[in-house]
Amino acid sequence: MHLKKEGEKMKQVMIVPYDSIWQHLYIGEKKRVLQKLKNISGIHHIGSTAVPGMDARATIDIAVEVKRDIEALELAELGYYLICQEPRYKVYATKDHQFHLFVYNEADEELLKRIKLRDYFRTFSSERDRYSTFKWELARIYPFDFSSYKRARDIFLTVVEVKAMNWNELSEIQKLG
Repeated sequence: MHLKKEGEKMKQVMIVPYDSIWQHLYIGEKKRVLQKLKNISGIHHIGSTAVPGMDARATIDIAVEVKRDIEALELAELGYYLICQEPRYKVYATKDHQFHLFVYNEADEELLKRIKLRDYFRTFSSERDRYSTFKWELARIYPFDFSSYKRARDIFLTVVEVKAMNWNELSEIQKLG
């Protein structure tokens, strides 16, 4: 369930060319989050900004794995507020939406899928480029309709996710010899 503030303006869908600063922004925010939150068992840069060369919305997505639920107060002290609550995770954002923090229980399957998808795009530049092109096209079609942009993007990602899971499974088998 996405939480929307009353009177919130429609958000423009803005895709920008890849910027290597995103990796550095992630590292800085990771340090800040780890200094404040003590029950994190893992932290990961996920989403398009985690894939070198991929065009994206300039929001750094960070996933944290927790052993127990994080108190909203702790996140508020870091400048995060709740924007979405799904059955398996919660999403918090900074006021400027520069960072989104996805909070998962430790070793959650949904998070593992996101990491495998990220690694797939890092490995296969043609898939990365195809997805970047698709996002630019969606932003052109739905410039002020983030919900429609997200629905269409998620359909595309569902197909790619199957390929990524198959690739990951094959990679694991090959490691075994």
